[in-house]
Amino acid sequence: MRDAPSPGYRETSALSLTPASKRELRGWSGLAVAALALAGVLALLLALSRTPKIQDFLPWPVQEFFYRALVTHVVFSFVVWFLGVLGALMVLTTARLAMGQTRARRLGTVGLGAGALGCLILLAPALLNWGEPSLNNYVPVVIHPVFYAGLVLLALGVGMVAVRLILNLPGREVGPVDWGIAAAAAAYLVALVCFGLALIAIPSGTGEALFNERLFWGGGHVLQFVNTALMLVGWSVLAEITLGEMPLGPWLSAAVAGSLVLFVLPAPVFYALFDVLSREHRDAFTQMLWYGLAPQPVVMMAGLARLLYQRRTALPWRDPAFVGLVLSVGLFAVGGLFGFFLGVADTRTPSHYHAVIGGVNLAAMALYFALLLPLLGRSSRRAGPIRWQFHLYGFGQLLFSVGMFLAGEAGVPRKTAGAEQGLDTIGKVVSMAMTGTGGIIAVMGGVMFVWMALSRLMARR
Repeated sequence: MRDAPSPGYRETSALSLTPASKRELRGWSGLAVAALALAGVLALLLALSRTPKIQDFLPWPVQEFFYRALVTHVVFSFVVWFLGVLGALMVLTTARLAMGQTRARRLGTVGLGAGALGCLILLAPALLNWGEPSLNNYVPVVIHPVFYAGLVLLALGVGMVAVRLILNLPGREVGPVDWGIAAAAAAYLVALVCFGLALIAIPSGTGEALFNERLFWGGGHVLQFVNTALMLVGWSVLAEITLGEMPLGPWLSAAVAGSLVLFVLPAPVFYALFDVLSREHRDAFTQMLWYGLAPQPVVMMAGLARLLYQRRTALPWRDPAFVGLVLSVGLFAVGGLFGFFLGVADTRTPSHYHAVIGGVNLAAMALYFALLLPLLGRSSRRAGPIRWQFHLYGFGQLLFSVGMFLAGEAGVPRKTAGAEQGLDTIGKVVSMAMTGTGGIIAVMGGVMFVWMALSRLMARR
């Protein structure tokens, strides 16, 4: 049985949106794009803080501000952005399932308010020169009560929307895409449980750097399942919009979504089985990620390959949504391939995760123009600039990641700059030049996305 509903997912979603759910959808969509905009402003301030003469006019001590701003930039661009997209999709799915009869309706309003307030609070330490930065994995932090309070508010806000979605599942007719978003919501709640268990399990007196590393280690791994679920949902919706059919049938789609939840369910048990500071605890989450996140994208890619082969003579290359879909799949596949050749401490590791994250970003960006903005009555008929944005970001990230991979193969260490990189051969210099050029091109594409998405979201119609 093929999953080719008529009318399609976007059309049925439009019929289910009440004025209240549309306001929530706009709120989470705006929060996500605003997070990218703030991340861009912080990136600009980071560049200015390292620019001779100009840095003297900044109101902060340069060295102290740099790392605080870097942490806040990463949190907004990789945590708040993805959670904002998750919030928007959960609002949409809840509205589709409830059709105006939403259970626990107020959880959504309170959750959006908490999330927005949390984001504002997260900015304070960087701008007011508070706390010390901790560059730990997944969720780097500024060690200050205000920053932690912002994270808690954001986490609880998204969690409320996730709980509301789960409460609206029983007795409803759940479609393939709805299962995918529900899986992301369930995995997100598991991540919150992991954060809470880590906070309880970490011994008092643990150093701040190790405390933050282990606090966010387990839940951070689970969040990667959430991001993957969002990407797979994006591929399904974009394929239906552009090719007229979802890559997988209903049962296989549900199985793929269910497997994501199945792999993260044991995560809280790891806190009982292993000492939270032990290598066994760390390795358990690493193995969960390696074995649990490979099958689902491969199955979805196989379904997409079937669709592309069937329509190989009439592919909609001028449709921005299709361009975004193809670039997302291609970039994620490159990142997955790089993952088999990681080094211990060289730039092959960031080459892998920059390509993978780029694939998720492209899927989310394409969903904005193909799904979220049209549902909010703010779509555009000008396809050219949107296509250019996808090309710039997609190929820029590809060049960046390939450059980093080649540099790592030549022995360039990660997390270094300047003379510490040891660029003593032509191969190393060319590889890092590719990385820099690709980064600039990708940033141009990111700026275009923020501008086009924000200007449409803020428009009256």
